[in-house]
Amino acid sequence: MIETREQLHDWKLRADRQPQGRTVLDLEADSLHRHREKLCLIQYADEDGVCIIDPLAVDDMGDFTRWLQGADVWMHGADYDMSLFQGAYGVLPHMILDTQIAARLLGFRQFGLAALVEHYYGIVLSKKNQKADWGKRPIPPALQEYASGDVKYMMEMADKLSASLKELGRYDWFLESCACNLEHGRQRFATVNDEPWRIKGCGKFNRRGLAALRALWTWRYHEADAVDRPAFMVCGNNDLLRWAQALQEFRVVEPRIRMHAQRAARFRKAVTQFQLMDEHDYPKLPKFERHTQHPLFEQHMEHWSAKRDRIAAELDIEPMLIASRVQLEHIANNEEEGLAALMDWQQGLLR
Repeated sequence: MIETREQLHDWKLRADRQPQGRTVLDLEADSLHRHREKLCLIQYADEDGVCIIDPLAVDDMGDFTRWLQGADVWMHGADYDMSLFQGAYGVLPHMILDTQIAARLLGFRQFGLAALVEHYYGIVLSKKNQKADWGKRPIPPALQEYASGDVKYMMEMADKLSASLKELGRYDWFLESCACNLEHGRQRFATVNDEPWRIKGCGKFNRRGLAALRALWTWRYHEADAVDRPAFMVCGNNDLLRWAQALQEFRVVEPRIRMHAQRAARFRKAVTQFQLMDEHDYPKLPKFERHTQHPLFEQHMEHWSAKRDRIAAELDIEPMLIASRVQLEHIANNEEEGLAALMDWQQGLLR
């Protein structure tokens, strides 16, 4: 365990000696237990073994962030980890080599970390601590051991995956896919979402329904923030959508039966404030760009879907790795633009 600035400095000297692409990282957060999510643990592995960095204990993480920005690291399914890095430190690794991407390009249909460890080593990783509260201190030895297990096998496993990718001539596909995924991570963080209340499922609402949803989402946000608990512990998105639908239709809504009295009172106050709103203050409906559809769109779509599926079957990989439904629609509508938007290796297969 690395818990002091001095220990972290010694760790950086060790990490700096490692060749690029010969280190592994994994992260743990407390998003299942806190509204104000934070990065709680950093698991690190290299040729010399595993160590765990406690960012809640180290008073200056500068040595880590400086190393991170220049490092090519292996991670598994790193999309969420990228958001944790950016939220905590505002930086990302120079490159993330993702074992999940590697496994999918090799045709694995079960590509979770536990599935890969079991495939290569016959070891079943325990899942009993998956929902642990990583923000609690001190960290029990059993949790430290569990955290170490997430990175213990990855360096050797990365070598096995890389060897298989090179044997099949897909290693360049892997590198391009990892670079593309990292860039998407940067773009997601750079995009400010000033309407987070527009949750999945609200597309069916009119302006009144959207106003109701915004009011209820804001109520839930403040409830969760006041007790520093995840929003889903106050109520789920389905509850918000159901209540907003009812208010859109001028029906009465009531808080959930088991909601305690003070929270229920604040819920009713939020509903009342919504009902007193002027219609001019309702959110606007989203604007959708209308694109002219190619007159032979359906035929083109059928052609490209069949071609993609045939190639995927020959390569024994998931068809969507070659092109997603949205990407196929772009190609079917404008072949050159659609193909140009793909990665080089995807274009090479489809052209």
